[in-house]
Amino acid sequence: MPLFVKIKDRQSGPYTLHELKRLVTEGNFSQADLVFHEDRQEWIEAGQLEELSRLFTPEIQPARPRTVYAIGGGKGGVGKTVLTASLGIGLASLGYQVVIVDVDLGGANLHTCMGILEPEYTFYHFYSLQKENLSDILLDTPIENLKLISGACGTLGLANPRYSQKLRFINELKNIQADFILLDLGAGSSYNVIDFFLAADQGIVVTTPEPMAVQETFNFIKIALMRKLTRTFKNNPTVIGKLEQDVFSESGRLAVPLQTAINDLEVIDADAAAQMKSVISGFAPSLILNMVHAEEEIKEGMVLKTAIEELLAVQMSILGYIDYDESVRRAVKELRPFVIDNPKSKASRALAKLISVGLLEKTGWTGFKEKRRVLRQISQEAKLYPAGQLQESDTICSVQCFYWGDCEYQNGGYPCPVRHLDPIFRR
Repeated sequence: MPLFVKIKDRQSGPYTLHELKRLVTEGNFSQADLVFHEDRQEWIEAGQLEELSRLFTPEIQPARPRTVYAIGGGKGGVGKTVLTASLGIGLASLGYQVVIVDVDLGGANLHTCMGILEPEYTFYHFYSLQKENLSDILLDTPIENLKLISGACGTLGLANPRYSQKLRFINELKNIQADFILLDLGAGSSYNVIDFFLAADQGIVVTTPEPMAVQETFNFIKIALMRKLTRTFKNNPTVIGKLEQDVFSESGRLAVPLQTAINDLEVIDADAAAQMKSVISGFAPSLILNMVHAEEEIKEGMVLKTAIEELLAVQMSILGYIDYDESVRRAVKELRPFVIDNPKSKASRALAKLISVGLLEKTGWTGFKEKRRVLRQISQEAKLYPAGQLQESDTICSVQCFYWGDCEYQNGGYPCPVRHLDPIFRR
């Protein structure tokens, strides 16, 4: 019997089973989409209809494409690492295979967000050729379907790898079997950070509503675009000279909007101008506004989006925002992801919406249901997550510590309160 369906809130049909099978194999119809049940006179999820269940077997369902997200933004302290961990947990709770990767090569701490104080393997083992593939240094996390590649904090030489080493790392990332790979980039706009940002399928910038953070994010996107354009036109000194003179000057200020420079370039070299337009259209970062205290602060994201579009000719989408929530701060202190520590918090609810609507592009009623499903699944993961109560340190605070005299926690003769440093002292 032909069925009417709703896909992304748009009704169509009627479809025969054969036609629905074709939609499934093309990736245009899933178990979460709705079909109209004649007997019950209501819309239900396709996966609940027995006669459609065989359409969603592994043999028929399309392979989910792997997506590599790079999460950066320039400014430190805006919550990139905490968000990376929580986004990974949210996606993994839905059944996706997810890998979170610490690409902050000079200050890795993604593993501590997951409560892992001393990773068995880190990027150092890959960097030093002790492990041939990135798959060999994948670490299990307390979350099913979620793996971690840890950076190697405090290891000399890792903060500035050679380009060949970065290239090897990027190429190996593409061989990891996962639905989503999330790269936690370091702060700043160094070549390391920018190269990883541009190598990803999708770049995400994270900022807070503060003016300094917004400015740093704008500069980050400008530098990333400059890196992309200078690579493209490295053999065209005319174009490079035009860009350096008008747009990317040493002072950091834009003499003219990039679109004006493109218009001027069309007079000189129409082919180069067309190529530049193509490169810019392929550069479409997304924005997450974090630590939002009040609704009016959301406007800061729109202001940034407008500035980037008007001055850099770059189309930037807004994935969503995360409310400021004191429970996030408490969770970080306990080395627990905030979505696990308090799945019902404002920040957790905002993250669930960001995943369902922003990343998975569910809209309307479907988006609302997907958000509820994310929260429900995270709550189940929270019940199984290790208690995470940190044991008292074996390290005794004393004059022998190289932080003695310069530590706000100094309390000689008692266990060190900076508990996450234990692995360092024990080495």
